[in-house]
Amino acid sequence: MFKTIKLNKLLLTILLPAVIAVGAGITSTFAAQETRPEKPQKNGVPVPIIMYHSITLDDDCLGEYVVSLDQIESDIEYLKEKDFTPVFVNDLINYVNYGGELPDKPIILTFDDGFYNNREYLYGLLKKEDYKATISAVGDYTINASESGEKQSALYSYLSWKDITEMRESGRYEFCNHSCSMHSLGERRGILKKEGESADDYRHALICDIDGLQKLFETNCGFRPNVFTYPYGFYCDEAEETMKALSFEATLGVEEKPNYIIKNDSECLYGLNRYNRSGLTDTISFFENMMKDFENS
Repeated sequence: MFKTIKLNKLLLTILLPAVIAVGAGITSTFAAQETRPEKPQKNGVPVPIIMYHSITLDDDCLGEYVVSLDQIESDIEYLKEKDFTPVFVNDLINYVNYGGELPDKPIILTFDDGFYNNREYLYGLLKKEDYKATISAVGDYTINASESGEKQSALYSYLSWKDITEMRESGRYEFCNHSCSMHSLGERRGILKKEGESADDYRHALICDIDGLQKLFETNCGFRPNVFTYPYGFYCDEAEETMKALSFEATLGVEEKPNYIIKNDSECLYGLNRYNRSGLTDTISFFENMMKDFENS
C-alpha cells in the first residue's frame, strides 16, 4: 500500500503555489537539454494546446502554474468569441489515424497532475460552457487520494480513482497517463535515464512504471489511456519508442510551439507542444502572444 503522507493542511495550502512552481517550473530550466528534432513544416490543421495545472478561487494564490477559475472562464469566453471549438487529444488521434474529422478551429485545454480542484471547481464551468478538458494524472497521487481515507479538499488534494471514473463518464474529461512514480526530480529526472543506467534497465524501469499505471487505470476505472504526458516535459528518443511500444497513440510535451495535425501522419501526434497558461497574465495577452507563433510559423 502507498504510505499516506500527512501534511499540515494549512501549511500545504499556503505552500502549494510554490510547490507547483518548483515542480512544473523546473521544465524551463532543463527541458531544453532534451529537445526534439524540428518537425518539417507541412500543411496541416493548426491546433493550439493550452497547459493548465492547479485552480484557485483566491487571487492571492495565483502563480506561474496556478490560475483562477475566473481566468479559465475568461479564457473560454475569449475562445468562443474567436470561434474555437474544444476537442480532446483523442479527437486528433481519430482524425489522423481513423478517418475522423476536426472542426475548423480546434483547441485543447489540458490540466496536468490530477488536482482535485480540476473536478471540484472546473466541472460546473465546463458543463455551463459546453467545454471539455484533458487531465494528466500521476499514479502515486491518485493512489494516495484513493487510499488515505481523508476528506478531499480543492485546496490541496488530488483525484481518486472514483473521481476519474465519474469525470470520464460525464463526457467532459479525458485522461492521460502522467507516469506512476516518475513525476519527481531526484536520481532520475522525470522519465529520463539515470546516470550509468543500461538501456535494458532503463526500458524495464519505464515499462514497470508506465504500464503499471496503465494496469491500475484498467483495474480501477475500466480503461487504459492512449495518451502519455511527459513529467516536466523531459523527453528522450528511447522513452518515445517505449511509449509507442506500449500502444500510446500520442504524447504531450511542454515546448511552446504550434502544432499542425496531418491526416495519416501518426508522427505528428508525438511530442505535441503546449503553451503554459500562467496565472500572472491576462487572457488577451496570453492568447495574442500564442497566436503570433501560429501566424509566424
